[in-house]
Amino acid sequence: MDTNKEEFPVKVDDEIYGPIAMERLVSDVKSGKLTNEARFWDGEEWVPVSILLEKEDPTVWDEDIGSIPQGGPPLPTTSAWKDVNRKGRWVMIYGDHLVIEGGTVNTKDVGRIIVGEPLSGGIPIRKLVNVSFKDSNMGVVIKASSFHKMYETYSLECCLSKDDSTKFMKELKQANVRIVSK
Repeated sequence: MDTNKEEFPVKVDDEIYGPIAMERLVSDVKSGKLTNEARFWDGEEWVPVSILLEKEDPTVWDEDIGSIPQGGPPLPTTSAWKDVNRKGRWVMIYGDHLVIEGGTVNTKDVGRIIVGEPLSGGIPIRKLVNVSFKDSNMGVVIKASSFHKMYETYSLECCLSKDDSTKFMKELKQANVRIVSK
C-alpha cells in the first residue's frame, strides 16, 4: 500500500481540515506551512505533524539539543554512566528521575519478567527508597529500589566501574538519596 496516496484529516487548534494527502502533509511540514501545533488523525489519535519529518541521522533528538553520539546514553543528559556488564545499558540522572535503560536481556531477567518486575525505566528521585552499592568482580553492582503500589518494592539494577560508581554516588548524595553500601 502506498502511504503517500493516503489522505488524513488535519487539526489546527479546533479547526479540522481535509482529508489531505500524505505527500502534501509532508511537503507542508517541510516548508513550514504546517507548524508543530498541527495534528493529523492516524486512525486512532491526533498525532503531531512534526513526526512526518524524516531525519537523516536517527540519533538527532531535536535541533536545539543536537545529536547524541552512537553508543552513547539513550537520553540527552550530562549525568550518564555506562554499565560494564551489559552492552548498551546506562544509568542516568535525567531531570528529577533516576533512569536505567538499555542493554540485552539475560537469564536472571526472565524470572523478573515473569513476576512482573521492570527491567528498565525511571524512578523519581524523591520516590527512591534507597540505592545500594555492592562491590563485585566486574565493578560495583547498583540496585535502586522504590515502592510499587502500597507494599511492593521493585528494583532496577546495573553494574558500573568503580570510578563511575563513585561519581554516581556523589550525585545521589547531593540529591539526598539514602545510600546503602555492602
